[in-house]
Amino acid sequence: MKTRSLLAVVGLAISFAFPTFAQQQKSLKELIVGTWLLESVYDQTQDGEKHNPWGDGVKGQAMFDAQGHFSWMIMSANRPKADTSPRIPVGQAIAYWGTYAVNDEAKTLTTTFERCTFPQWDGRGSTVSIAFPTEDEFQFTVTKPFPDPTLGPIAPHIIFKRAPVP
Repeated sequence: MKTRSLLAVVGLAISFAFPTFAQQQKSLKELIVGTWLLESVYDQTQDGEKHNPWGDGVKGQAMFDAQGHFSWMIMSANRPKADTSPRIPVGQAIAYWGTYAVNDEAKTLTTTFERCTFPQWDGRGSTVSIAFPTEDEFQFTVTKPFPDPTLGPIAPHIIFKRAPVP
């Protein structure tokens, strides 16, 4: 009897000391929900070379809700300040929104763009590889490289950190 009690106490102590063993791991669908701030973005060529088309100081944000809606934007820091129409963006920027689905088994994110700053992407979809090294870091990698006029096929890599609660 004493051995069983001792084992029960040790088991309980371990579950408090290492709560990840006592809790079920969150699904990717649960992990992705929230607001994410851009940590880094780069394009990788097929030979492994990394390129930063956005320049220093690039910022971005992505938001995913629990109902399957998302929005996403990335803007370079050194955009010229021009006296143009406020309805015509200036400089390097991309923004889009739509719906999303996560496949836990395949570790993929599939998005459908309702609208995008690039009109040819309206209504299109995309499936990318995703990873969560921690609950507060979200990595996004395009699995099907697409052509770049100067670099050849590239695969964008994006890393977000979870936004702090205000």
